[in-house]
Amino acid sequence: MSTSERAPIARSGNSFSDQVERALRQQILRGQHPPGGRLNEVEIATELGVSRGPVREAMQRLARDGLVELQAHRGAFVRRLGRGEVRDLFEVRVALERTVARLAANRATPEQRAQLEALRGTPSSIFTAADADLRFQGPRDVHALLASAAGNPALASHVALVNQELQLLRAQSGQIPVRAEHAATEHDELLTAVLSGDGERAAAAMEEHLRESLEHALGSMTAED
Repeated sequence: MSTSERAPIARSGNSFSDQVERALRQQILRGQHPPGGRLNEVEIATELGVSRGPVREAMQRLARDGLVELQAHRGAFVRRLGRGEVRDLFEVRVALERTVARLAANRATPEQRAQLEALRGTPSSIFTAADADLRFQGPRDVHALLASAAGNPALASHVALVNQELQLLRAQSGQIPVRAEHAATEHDELLTAVLSGDGERAAAAMEEHLRESLEHALGSMTAED
């Protein structure tokens, strides 16, 4: 963990629990707390320079978002996804993002279409970058922009929550994806379908892309999962 990420929480307009939640969420999604590992309230409070109260509140919120598991008499643990949970989450993701793609094909503004066009042709090297943040940023940009272009904030919010839970796999697998060329091609095909204005074609392209992603995700999991 870098020095800035270990720095005590500073006083600001936001509550301590809000700031602790943000810091912990970022640490978990970056794999700085191992999946299945216990989150020690005292250690985290000391590290962030706050009392245990805000830490406890933050953990409760993260549990509601599916990132933390609270176990009676044992404490809080970073959630570790099993194969069944991954399949379930992808089923929900397919249902939501098919709708996203269909709506985006029909509702994207000229500015959003230009942004989608700019993302088409993203080099496959992005998907194999040594920097984990960089290699996952390209896919996140595509899916986040499509969710925005769908013009339905409630839908975008649900998509974000599901995708956040699936980001736990990034910490679990701890490896560079090997399907870079396929991922880049699938995103290009998806964007082309959306930009064609054909909602059903876009929905089908999204479903195909996510089903391929599911198979790769399951393949990256260990026997322990």
